This record gives sequence, C-alpha cells and structure tokens, in this order.
Amino acid sequence: MKTAMFGGSFNPPHLGHLKLVEKVVNDLSLDRVIIMPTYSTPLKDNSEFADAELRLEMCRLNFENTEKAEVSDLEIKREGKSFTYLTLNSLKESYPDDELFLIVGADMYMTLQNWKNPDEIFKLAKIIVVPRNGGDYDLISQKKLLSERGCVSYLLDKPVYDISSTEIRNKLRSGDEVGSLIAPKVLEFIKNECLYGI
Repeated sequence: MKTAMFGGSFNPPHLGHLKLVEKVVNDLSLDRVIIMPTYSTPLKDNSEFADAELRLEMCRLNFENTEKAEVSDLEIKREGKSFTYLTLNSLKESYPDDELFLIVGADMYMTLQNWKNPDEIFKLAKIIVVPRNGGDYDLISQKKLLSERGCVSYLLDKPVYDISSTEIRNKLRSGDEVGSLIAPKVLEFIKNECLYGI
C-alpha cells in the first residue's frame, strides 16, 4: 500500500487542496492520502489560525467526497507544535508495511533540511513536491542536495492550483466572492462560525 501524508494548517481548506489530492493519487497510484491539519505550525505565524477543531471539521467537509482521502486528528490530539518526523513515526506504527510519502509545497521543500530531524523524515518517507506559480525555486538543485542525505523526491510536473488560504481569508474579510475557490459546505461552515472576520 502507498500512503501519503498531506499536512498543513488548512486555514481554511479549499478546492486547490482537493485538486492536489486527486492529482497525486492519479500520478503516483496512491492508495490513500491522510489529510493532517496541524495543531500549530513551527515555521508559520499562528495568530490567524482558526481553532484546531474548527479547521479539522472544515477538512472533513472539504474532503468528504474525495476518493482515497482520510482526515486525521492525530496532530490536533497531540497538541503543541506539529513536528513532521513525529507524525510520520506514528503513521509508520499504524501502517508498518506501507510505503510512506510526504506531500509538501515548493516553498516548504526548499527549507526541508532545516526541519526538526530531517534525516529521520527522509528515512521514513519519500517526498512529493508541488510546484508553485511565481516562486523562484531551484527545485532541481534542492533535489540533488537532499538526495545526498538520502531523500527521495518526486517533483510534480506543474503547479496544481494558484490559490492560497491567505488569499481566501483576505477575500472573505473584504466581502469578495470566493465561491469558485472553496467548497459550498466549507463556506457555509465559515459563515455559521463567523470565522475570518465575516
């Protein structure tokens, strides 16, 4: 079995996340993608985070009809900072015979060697890298650099989406239309919970 972890703040989750899961499942013949919302993120400003349980529920709504996607509350239950090597170790315990993958954006990939215990991450999982539009990232050089440390990387051929959760939050605050960017049930949930200043 091939199991990928797709972690992030999902603040909020959006249709781009759905497209990405569908693409990696198709391109790499994955058996499941575990959606892993973080409790807090070590390398990000967490001041604009919606409550962890609310982001978890938005993920469930966002991915409820996505084949092979499973939403996990592992990092939220653990609380504290979400270190990827700890989560991968937990997944390895749960799925000892599976081949593990980790999905990261190009920006995160360029800093992977600075994460907590990166060599342990490289031993546990192969990395699926999602290019970003407009980013000045030398992914080929980074792949070579990380391969010297035992990291196996798969670079997707092109960006999957050009949407960010930050952009969606800004549009929501401004009263701009986001119906083409976010699932109807997620948008309804945001409005009902009065999230992101609306």
